[in-house]
Amino acid sequence: MKRNILDFYMHFRARHEESIEERHEAFANNMLNLPTPLGWRGLKIPPSPDCGEYLGASFDIEYPVRGLELQGRYVFRGETYEYEDEATYDDKVWITFPTHSQHLDYREMLHQHLARAMEAFGGYSAHGYFNGYVVKYEDLHGAEIQALRNRPGVDVNGRNNIFTLNVTQYWDAELCQRALGYGRDEVIKRLTGKVPLVRPLMDGVYVVFNDNPDLTFEEFCAYNDRLKPVLGLQ
Repeated sequence: MKRNILDFYMHFRARHEESIEERHEAFANNMLNLPTPLGWRGLKIPPSPDCGEYLGASFDIEYPVRGLELQGRYVFRGETYEYEDEATYDDKVWITFPTHSQHLDYREMLHQHLARAMEAFGGYSAHGYFNGYVVKYEDLHGAEIQALRNRPGVDVNGRNNIFTLNVTQYWDAELCQRALGYGRDEVIKRLTGKVPLVRPLMDGVYVVFNDNPDLTFEEFCAYNDRLKPVLGLQ
């Protein structure tokens, strides 16, 4: 059987006024309060990383569950380093795990644990990438993607745009308004009954678009084609 993988990427708008040390401490304290399998209680917590000569600082956590990984990267906070309004300049944490595991319930991970991790991170967006389907999907829509990239100020699948509906998503209030033109309550209204889960989270909305651990690429394309118009996306 093919080994399917989910990569859950969480994004936070980096701020000069909040140091990497402060950011890491807040995240670590929040993760300590989470239940297993993602909670950090009893684990070796990595210290706040240092950028050194680079524009980013990375860390990782070792979980006892085979195949479950968490890594993160903070953006350099130097006063002279100018951030642009793009996801490239985000702090990021990503959680990776196989969709078939003797020790993880895939549906429970999507419906509960990843949402808790997102709240602990306090970011503005999250994307659950299933088997790299996003790359294949956007290759099929290359002309549309390129047209978006040619438009000034558009951050494709970033801070102000939604193109692909990955299996799990989180959009905060600002991203909803910038990318959709309406708030989370309208997202919930439009998607209720059409997806496995849609609910409020922080000031935004958390959505599970598909929770099938054996999702095919054709099924991925099909639900994108069906639900993007529901949200008013091209």
